[in-house]
Amino acid sequence: MRNDREEAGTGLMSRRPDEKWNGCMTAVIVMLEELGTLVPLTAEEAAARFSAREWTPGGRPRGGVETSWDKDGVGAWIRTSGGGTVSVSFAVWIRDVDESGYFDDLEAVYEEGERVLAGFLPAIERSSFAGRLAEAGRTAEDEDEFIALRRWTLDGRTLTAGVVQHDTDLPVMVVVALEAAPARAGRRGATPAAAGGPSRPSPQARVKPIGFYREMDAHYDAAWGGSVPAPASGEGRYPVAELAGYLASGHPLLDVTELTTDVIGGAFRVPGGSSVLTDGAFVWRADLAEYVGHHRIALPEDFLRAARENGFRVPPADHEVLLPLSVEVSDLLGFRAAP
Repeated sequence: MRNDREEAGTGLMSRRPDEKWNGCMTAVIVMLEELGTLVPLTAEEAAARFSAREWTPGGRPRGGVETSWDKDGVGAWIRTSGGGTVSVSFAVWIRDVDESGYFDDLEAVYEEGERVLAGFLPAIERSSFAGRLAEAGRTAEDEDEFIALRRWTLDGRTLTAGVVQHDTDLPVMVVVALEAAPARAGRRGATPAAAGGPSRPSPQARVKPIGFYREMDAHYDAAWGGSVPAPASGEGRYPVAELAGYLASGHPLLDVTELTTDVIGGAFRVPGGSSVLTDGAFVWRADLAEYVGHHRIALPEDFLRAARENGFRVPPADHEVLLPLSVEVSDLLGFRAAP
């Protein structure tokens, strides 16, 4: 995934020569074929396959496993939900917003994405696993998340190819994803539990949210972070590299398929940036590490103290511990699993 806007207003794939585009399709199909042989599909084994195929690591390790990869402009990322489900996604095409910060002709961009998707589907249908694909139906959540979509089951897993845009000021992308279990999430990775916005944290909450800033989502409670701190407001209060690494290596609790953009200065984008991580005591968004690394923002002193006491290494946690925390965080943010 690109973290700059050098090609704002262009599709990363749309200007490539046919042979370059074919090479990118081949790289993705080869990875899907290899990932399809992994039983079970684990983050560690997926990362090993990316490395063996000479994909470039993006420097976003979680739990000691690199989760972000790139090859010839195709971005890929590995996610593990709080329930242990592993998914591997590829962004095979990205069309960034126009200079206005939005799309001047959004329908034309959607049509362009649909053409790219249509050009990619034959590669899936000619792959070595094509004979094991079974067409899967759409869900109500799919209508909210995808502009165009094809989905199959593959040996008990879900393979999805579609056109997405997670918000009006975010890029339109063609994504392909292999998930170890059928997708159950809605547009933002979960479904609102009730109308009127997210629920509020209770005094009995066992985890403490930090870094959920109102500029990221107007529904976030002020107690979860308030307004995003000013750049350099945390200067000198923590070792930047160590703290950014601590935040990036948190245990995943809630997996959200959303590409987020830096709300301070547009300096970076993070695949799955609004996903939620934890050290067992605090919870934070996956993109908080980038705000620390790029902007050195201030963070709560009790969190900084805990990170120091942990030696800037996230303590290990068993699945039995993380699963109830995942449920608690889903309730805290006002989400529930889709039926």
